[in-house]
Amino acid sequence: MSNNQPKVLLINPPSEFKTPLLPLGLAYIAAFLKTKGIEVSVIDAWAEQMSFEKLKERLSQKQADIVGIYIVSPRYNEGKMTIELCRKVFPKAMIAAGGPHPSAVPDEMLKENHGLDICVIGEGEITMYELAENLKNKSDLSTIDGIAFRNKQNNEIVRTRPRDFIKNLDELPFPARELFPLEKYKTHPPYGRKNPYFSIMTIRGCPFQCAYCSKDVFKDNFRFASPKRVCDELEELISKYNAKEIHFYDDDFTINMERAGQICDEILKRGIKIRWSCTTRVDLVNEALLKKMKQAGCWMIAYGVESGNQKILDAINKGYTVEKVVESFALTKKIGILTLGYFMVGLPGETKETVQETLALAKKISPDFSSWGILVVYPGSRLFKFIKEGKYKGRLRTLDENGNLAGTFFGKGNYLLFEDNLTLKELREAVKRANIELYLRPKYIFQSLKNIRSFSDIVYYFNGGIAVIKAAIS
Repeated sequence: MSNNQPKVLLINPPSEFKTPLLPLGLAYIAAFLKTKGIEVSVIDAWAEQMSFEKLKERLSQKQADIVGIYIVSPRYNEGKMTIELCRKVFPKAMIAAGGPHPSAVPDEMLKENHGLDICVIGEGEITMYELAENLKNKSDLSTIDGIAFRNKQNNEIVRTRPRDFIKNLDELPFPARELFPLEKYKTHPPYGRKNPYFSIMTIRGCPFQCAYCSKDVFKDNFRFASPKRVCDELEELISKYNAKEIHFYDDDFTINMERAGQICDEILKRGIKIRWSCTTRVDLVNEALLKKMKQAGCWMIAYGVESGNQKILDAINKGYTVEKVVESFALTKKIGILTLGYFMVGLPGETKETVQETLALAKKISPDFSSWGILVVYPGSRLFKFIKEGKYKGRLRTLDENGNLAGTFFGKGNYLLFEDNLTLKELREAVKRANIELYLRPKYIFQSLKNIRSFSDIVYYFNGGIAVIKAAIS
């Protein structure tokens, strides 16, 4: 360790998925460590489409006293291989894993990965800083909140007390996006109509109880950045990175509708000119807010619809009605904001009839874009717990023999699926049929043609159409 200050290397493991997004969690950790005078470097092997051989070569060019690896459940195999590779290249380094998967199942992670020293549970900024201080001072790991590690005396796994959440998000520095290969990031349709495209996170945590959601990093305790802080970051993205489009990467951007309106007011007050989109719930918008969002540059809202069957919505604790879905889509269209509907098949109680109800609802609300996927059961979700406890008659299973999961945004990975009344093969067919029936309707084609305003829009819709066709025939 030069100058007694540890060098930290943060890694996003390789992936075959072709549209990598900048890992904001790592970017926040990097920025926080930099403010503490710690030297940080980053390897985003996914963005650079690295093979493990290429990753090994890049690692050999680095110096690291602490390695932090970001792991999500679908890419657990890649995370595991990255841990093994780092242990070979950096035999004396402290290797830590963080993100949704280690936060959900830290004990299992440590048992299965002998090259791994620590799992960071929850938010990583302060924990990674304290790990750096621990390495420098050679102090007791048990004094650091929010981690799991092996006791070197008896090899038992120790979990320290949960880390308190960062209460004031305004105190965090902006993500250190400059450390990442920005030219390598791509997004999937319908996002990215204008490039450069960036995402921004303004909320941590979610109070809603959707059964399929895993919230092991930020939990239910939601906190948000102030409108001033949000707009300061927007201005940095425009001035420093030439951003042309922004997506608010919050689970529910309008969770506090008054605050969402204040962000719009601040955008208008400062004269910030940027196209942006967001994701939210159908029960968290009203006409006045939607008008303000449109005026402030919002071009699209993604809503989680999930199912057209009310019993299924109730079973997964969505907390809203099918009627509310219809109302909010109609209202958003009336204001002139495009819509993206997220639909899911394979939820508990799903039958061929309920799939048809969801397809009928999709046709009725006629979103400008739709994403159909098969339910993925994530470790740490209530659904995972309930299935393990036998509260549902179905079973968990992994992917088909080809290792693929049908759906607009899913690729290869470690996916856990739930078979209830329908088999995985039937669910895959349902997704393909939904894509074909929705996107190839004359009404939808006419609706899309009305949205074309320029040559770039033609290219955009053409590429989106190719993506849909590939999803439909895969």
